Amino acid sequence: MKKNITIAALATTMMVYLLSSCYKNRTDIQELPRVSFRNEVVPIVTSGACGCHNTSVNVRAVLFSDQRTNTIFYDAILARRGQFETWVNGGSHPGGGQIDFTASEKNIIKKWIAQGDPYDDGSGCTISGTLTYTNDILPIYNTSCKGGTCHGGIAVALDYNKMVATKSSLTAIANSGGSTGHPGGTLSLSTCTINKFKTWINQGQPQ
Repeated sequence: MKKNITIAALATTMMVYLLSSCYKNRTDIQELPRVSFRNEVVPIVTSGACGCHNTSVNVRAVLFSDQRTNTIFYDAILARRGQFETWVNGGSHPGGGQIDFTASEKNIIKKWIAQGDPYDDGSGCTISGTLTYTNDILPIYNTSCKGGTCHGGIAVALDYNKMVATKSSLTAIANSGGSTGHPGGTLSLSTCTINKFKTWINQGQPQ
C-alpha cells in the first residue's frame, strides 16, 4: 500500500514538473500556421464568386485581376478587407445578388483578417532604375484608387500635378503602410506598392 502511494506521489510530481516545464519553455511550441494572402486568399477572390471582378469587360466592378494579361491587382483586393470582413461575418455581397463564398472560403478569409495584417511578403516585385508617374504610379492609381466610391467618384480625381502637390500625404501613407495620411481613412497596401511610392517620392516624383 505504501509502495503504491509512493509511486502515485512520484507520478504526480513528475506530471506537475513536466507541465510547468512545457509552459515555461515555449521554444518547442510552434506558431499556428498563418493564412497566406497570395496563396490562399487571392485564388478565392480571383475566381468563383468574384468572377465579375476579374474581367475587363465589366468596368463597373473593381478589378481584382485581368485574365487577359494574367495580372493580379493585389492592392485592390487588400483595400477591400473591411468589406470582406462584413461579408463573411453574416453580411452579403456588397454589389447585391445571390453571390456568396463557400463555408470553407469564408473560414479562410476570417482567419486571414484575424491575423491583423495582410501577411504580404512583397514577392514578385522588383524595383530598379527610375520610376515615373506614367509608367509606375498611374497604373496603381487606375486599378486601386479609382472607382465610384473612391477617387474619380465621390472622392476627387487625382493626376500627376495633384499627386505632386500632396507629397506630404503620400509620404505619410507610404511610411505608415496606409494606416495614416489618407484623408479617406485607412488603406491596405501591398509591400510592392509601398516601396514603389517611396522610391518614386525619393527620386523627386518624375513624370
